[in-house]
Amino acid sequence: MLRAAAKGVFAAADMLHRAPNGPRVLIYHQVGAGLGRQMEVSYDDFVWQLDWLADNREVTSLEDAIARWDDDDADQMVVITFDDGYQDTYRVAFPALAERRLPFTIYLSTSHIETQEGRPGAEPLSWDEVTQMVESGLVTLGSHTHTHPDLRTASADVVERELSWSDELITSKLGVAPRHFAYPWGYWSEVADRYVRVRYDSAALGSRNTAVNPSDPHLLHRVPVQLSDRRVWFKRRLAGGLLLEERARRRLRGYTGP
Repeated sequence: MLRAAAKGVFAAADMLHRAPNGPRVLIYHQVGAGLGRQMEVSYDDFVWQLDWLADNREVTSLEDAIARWDDDDADQMVVITFDDGYQDTYRVAFPALAERRLPFTIYLSTSHIETQEGRPGAEPLSWDEVTQMVESGLVTLGSHTHTHPDLRTASADVVERELSWSDELITSKLGVAPRHFAYPWGYWSEVADRYVRVRYDSAALGSRNTAVNPSDPHLLHRVPVQLSDRRVWFKRRLAGGLLLEERARRRLRGYTGP
């Protein structure tokens, strides 16, 4: 109840800011995991969200969205992305996406896929499961580093090792070199930025810092979809992004980057 009331305040604050430019790039982590974490959504809400998007927006690939970022109707475009690489992306989310033929992007952290180490309810994908999704023709693959470190405190050597290890595993296991990247935790790093811009066509962050989303493909701000968003707040995220909520979250986490 308290969280819902807070979202109402945050949504009202959106009215004071200009709506963001460009396509809406959504962040999902888990679907139907039942862990009660804000980084997941229920299966019923996810299916409703997909149907609403299919009826009211243009769900497109990441590459298409980047190419059309400055189009007049770009704010009606939506990109669906998943971070980390949890098994429920394949088991729960993928069948719903495939049934509707909706494209999506997966940013893979490769270490836990290699080791198959995970927590109950947050088990990692297998390479075979990723392969099956890629073969559907709906998936754009991206790197999310190897071990998912906070790159703000990483040296240049660590950054290069994390990116190389991830890229090499994805390429060798799937036969596709990743052309896109997502910063772990959504936290940008000046050191990492130099390497990321050379290796990838785009780089995704977390929520935005201002009401205007930059069109720099290596600073793609995204819209996190949360368990408590349900349906009404999902629409508000697409419209204004609940900007004040995201600013509060950034402040609590001590993040001051773009």
